[in-house]
Amino acid sequence: TRIDADRHADNRGSSTVWMTLVLLGMLGVLSCQVAQGLLVPLDRAVAEWIASWRVPSLDPLVRTITLFGSSVWTIMALGLSWGWAWQRHGRTAAIRYVGAFGLGVAIEVALRFLVAQWRPDTISLPASMDWRARFELAGFPSGHAYRSAYVFGWLMSEIRPSRWAAAVRWGSLAIIVLVGFSRLALNRHWATDILGSWLLASVALLLARAWQSRRD
Repeated sequence: TRIDADRHADNRGSSTVWMTLVLLGMLGVLSCQVAQGLLVPLDRAVAEWIASWRVPSLDPLVRTITLFGSSVWTIMALGLSWGWAWQRHGRTAAIRYVGAFGLGVAIEVALRFLVAQWRPDTISLPASMDWRARFELAGFPSGHAYRSAYVFGWLMSEIRPSRWAAAVRWGSLAIIVLVGFSRLALNRHWATDILGSWLLASVALLLARAWQSRRD
């Protein structure tokens, strides 16, 4: 019945809110630990492990993989998925989908300034930095990892059941993991940068789903 459907939607919405708060809390705890330098030994251990078996000849392939988290590709993917969301759920849902992504970007920018964990390829810091330099040299969280996790995470959740659905989901998950790994292999980010990005993308995706399921 309609009442049962509404009750089910309300319960699903409540669970989504709670999960969002849990992940947001985890992101907050991780951000504080990174800002205080508590996870530096872990980051350095992971970086040394990756460097121990890195093959420089594969760098062109790794750079190709990391393009799936680039700004240009993300703008194209958001445009396509905007149209898909509009067709399936309506204009309001499409706006909320892009809005949740934008909110995640705003949180990413704020965390870069607040946490100020410098990227591993930053050899030395200049004596004085403007806001743009501070943003570019800070690595927590990774923009590439966040963008790829949001776009392909949304694709994983939105793909309709079909004989290709499983392949799309696994392929999307593989791209998310590989983009994050590529940032480590290219020495552009620490492991905690990638983990923070995935948590942030999960929060943004849950917000998009919660806003999408709201009854106007």
